[in-house]
Amino acid sequence: MLNIGISELLVFSIIALIVLGPEKLPEGIRFAGKWYGKVKRLISNVQTDIDRELRMSELREEMQKEMQRIQQLEARMQAQMNELQQTQHPIEQTAQKQQEAVLPDNKNLSPRYQYIERGQSTIFAVATPQMKKKHEIKTDQAPTLSSTDALAEYQVAV
Repeated sequence: MLNIGISELLVFSIIALIVLGPEKLPEGIRFAGKWYGKVKRLISNVQTDIDRELRMSELREEMQKEMQRIQQLEARMQAQMNELQQTQHPIEQTAQKQQEAVLPDNKNLSPRYQYIERGQSTIFAVATPQMKKKHEIKTDQAPTLSSTDALAEYQVAV
């Protein structure tokens, strides 16, 4: 730490012996040892603090890089969501137009039609002669189908 060799230490001890004398030399050595220990602890604490600050700055840099990466991923995800919504809108419009063209108005429904609403979509079951025969539907009753049967019949009709 201080790069003091044996010859330099010997010269220093001879000067201390001459200056302090043999009576005060042990007291002077104890005093110098205490100060040497304090200086050594102080230097060690400073090094520890510097190392800790360096690690914290590295962690901050890593955290900032990760935050930027997360923001980029979020922006990409938002762009993909917007693109998906833009492609979904024309499909919904086309489906709505096809549904309006194929399915009758609700106002003109006879008792032979029954519709089942699920969320935003509406499934219509039409009492056709094939369905009457398949499900043995009486002509005076409206058909009662589960949503999966109604969807299957609707897909067959389309």
